Amino acid sequence: MGIRRATQTEAMHIIQLSGKVMKESSMGYAENSAQNAYNLFMPVLQKGGYFLIDVENNLLKGWIMLATDYNTVKDQVMGALVSVYVFPKYRKSGVARDLTIAAINQFKAMGFRTIQLNVFQGNPSRILCENLGFKPVSTVMELNI
Repeated sequence: MGIRRATQTEAMHIIQLSGKVMKESSMGYAENSAQNAYNLFMPVLQKGGYFLIDVENNLLKGWIMLATDYNTVKDQVMGALVSVYVFPKYRKSGVARDLTIAAINQFKAMGFRTIQLNVFQGNPSRILCENLGFKPVSTVMELNI
């Protein structure tokens, strides 16, 4: 079946699944929580964001969430990749790459010239992002007090 836009029902299912993989996808930064996933992704969906999914034989292999975001520093609206997740069984098979390329192509078709994303330190998907041409532009730092 390949890559396609998720239906609203599928998007809600992905949000539920996201709550179970938040710790993994954030490299331990966020705890698994259905409420955290809902709080993170519902506002994005409500503002027009959506998921692309990779489905094969009615099995979900992975997803990527696309959104737009106004960047105050550059004073422009940019494409934003909010979330990428591939189930362990399908990793290292090109699913994340295919989803990311599909997202890039959708942003290009919409006329965007810049796409941004956030990758947690130590996340192996950073290599994929760099291989696709993404470059680091800032570092988020935190101090627990």
